[in-house]
Amino acid sequence: MPVVTLRQESPRQGHFYVPEFEIKIEGVGLPRDILRDVTQVTYRDSITEIDSFELTVNNWDATTRTFKYVGAETAASLRGSTPESQRYRLFEPCNKAVELRMGYLGDLRVMLKGNFTTMEPNFPSSGAPTLTVRGLNVLHQLRKKPYTYAWFDKRDSEIAENLATLQDRGQKRLPLPVVTDPKAKHEEPRIPIVSQKNQHDIDFLFSRARERGYVVFVQEEDAKRGIPKRLYFGPSDGSEMPGLRDVTFRLEWGKSLIELKPTLTTANQVKSVTVNGWNRNTRRPISAAVDLQDPKLTKNRDLYGLLNQCDPREEIVVDEPVFTEGEARRRAMAILMDRQKEMVKATASTVGLPDLRAGQRVQIDGLGTRFSGTYFILDTTHTLNDSGYLTRFTARREDGGQGSAA
Repeated sequence: MPVVTLRQESPRQGHFYVPEFEIKIEGVGLPRDILRDVTQVTYRDSITEIDSFELTVNNWDATTRTFKYVGAETAASLRGSTPESQRYRLFEPCNKAVELRMGYLGDLRVMLKGNFTTMEPNFPSSGAPTLTVRGLNVLHQLRKKPYTYAWFDKRDSEIAENLATLQDRGQKRLPLPVVTDPKAKHEEPRIPIVSQKNQHDIDFLFSRARERGYVVFVQEEDAKRGIPKRLYFGPSDGSEMPGLRDVTFRLEWGKSLIELKPTLTTANQVKSVTVNGWNRNTRRPISAAVDLQDPKLTKNRDLYGLLNQCDPREEIVVDEPVFTEGEARRRAMAILMDRQKEMVKATASTVGLPDLRAGQRVQIDGLGTRFSGTYFILDTTHTLNDSGYLTRFTARREDGGQGSAA
């Protein structure tokens, strides 16, 4: 994967001049007069939450001294077909297909396709009234109905793939295909039985991802590469993350980072994890332990010495539904791996980068060995308003152990 500095990225993004956004509702762009009323656009994505967007809209017509979208409508006008009636209904929470694009002049990226879910007018004591409109991407459709189902002798990635084929009353329960990492899938154990008990599909997927130390997130369609919108289920270092541009941005404090706050913590760190269970066939207890010396733990190894000095505690897990020693060991490994990835985290902001998204990696330099290195992005917030285009992100260090030179 190529490592790109902002100097190298600048020509591709129009030298970061003229940031733009585009909003389409049911495939039609907003009229110019309505577009001018949108004073701020915010897009948020995360590996643990449903992607969302937020629009701040001017709700006051200074010429007619009336509310434009909320506050002046009547029951009759809401049912009408006049341009005024259509304007009143434009941002209603409903099933309208909404597409948000952000970027720079002439080259906008699809950030999200979803639906409006919330209208929140604000009538302040001073200043003009505004309207905040929020929406979610397609994943919120997965919380329409809880299901109960069971899989036998399947790997977790196979369960995720199979979930995309299940139907309810002739319609697929998942509205988009699932992509997994082939290598990780091959290494996963077959589980005798996995049950989805009165859970929404997305919550069930998130729970299975936590069991394996995986991530779940949606990647939007990439028409240039012929890649449809897909849901990724797999490790954060997977080689088959769909839809993301194949790039690692290199950001450096004092040059390409506007602000940065890294954190190193040894709280909640453990030197070993023991998982206990019960073998139903032999009717004997199961116990498996993994410690920091395990060669499969490859992230942030340069900080393990610090952990040993701090005398981290041992953790024993007794309430995990595991039925074989191998399954217990893999669960212990997932818990310990997840903990050691949380040692170093950072929040930062940089110039607007529409291709910088949750699930990607970023290389942060100029902070010394402990804080420099490769980070996995947990969430991003893209904000475009009168002040320009800014991208904020939260990331965790998943370096091979060497960090990066200051």
